Amino acid sequence: MEIIEILKSLEPKKALAFGIGGGGDIVSTIPVANFLSHFGFETLHGTVVWDRIVLDPKPGPRPLDELVNIQRINETVGIANENTRTIDGIIPNIARAARHLGRVVALDLTKNVSALADGIRDFADREGISIVVGVDAGGDAISVGFESGVRSPLADAICVAALKRIGGIVAVTGFGSDGELRIEELLLNISYILKNGGFLGCSSLSRKDYEEMRKVIKDVTTEASLIPLMAFEGEMGLKKLRKGRSALVTPLSTLIFYFKAESVFEINQAAKIIEKARNFEEANSLLHVEGILTEYDFEKAVSGEL
Repeated sequence: MEIIEILKSLEPKKALAFGIGGGGDIVSTIPVANFLSHFGFETLHGTVVWDRIVLDPKPGPRPLDELVNIQRINETVGIANENTRTIDGIIPNIARAARHLGRVVALDLTKNVSALADGIRDFADREGISIVVGVDAGGDAISVGFESGVRSPLADAICVAALKRIGGIVAVTGFGSDGELRIEELLLNISYILKNGGFLGCSSLSRKDYEEMRKVIKDVTTEASLIPLMAFEGEMGLKKLRKGRSALVTPLSTLIFYFKAESVFEINQAAKIIEKARNFEEANSLLHVEGILTEYDFEKAVSGEL
């Protein structure tokens, strides 16, 4: 596997693995970090500061300016701890995860792709990080963006575009666990990435991963990151998710796929559409022009802001 050769060759042995689809994706950074540890890597866990409306009733991602008890690193990167809160008293997933993972890297999506990439690059330079892995639970990060089931393309698109700029890696866990892409759509998109030379290999959930993830989900709110755990327990079949969607639980759900971010960007049309947006709101509007609705639209509709 190419991912093994990459990890063997990199120095220093320090990594950042962060959830790219929402705050709950931080749970899925655990098997990635444990895999990297076999090659001597110390991994910092992180995630975007955007929790689903069941946890944070304010639509959209939170800027770092709306967080208290957080160490600001730069415009788009901060370090959260278990006492981090939003200014209106919400306990975000970054704080919930910090109870188990220690320092958690918080990423601000409200600026633009360039600011996010620059912030991650600056943080990596400060910390001596040689590899950055964006982790998506479910697989919509490798969507084109126009598939009928896609419901949350925006966060993934911003992060994929940023990861492309810094030469990062996209890891997909759960294989359809978010209920957005059909299995055949995931397989088709992976085949496109294979053609582009962007597939780096797979790892799989271990007993250690399972036990650590089980502990963290007692505090962290997530659905997609639960599916691999069910699969590891031997479950098989459809699992109902929020918003009336269902995810198929299969042995494939225990695999973690690794891709070059630049190759994911080549198939992710949503990422290409928003790459030059000046800010988050403009990125959302640019997707509307192309007929793509987002998780932000859903949250505003539910909260009555539309």
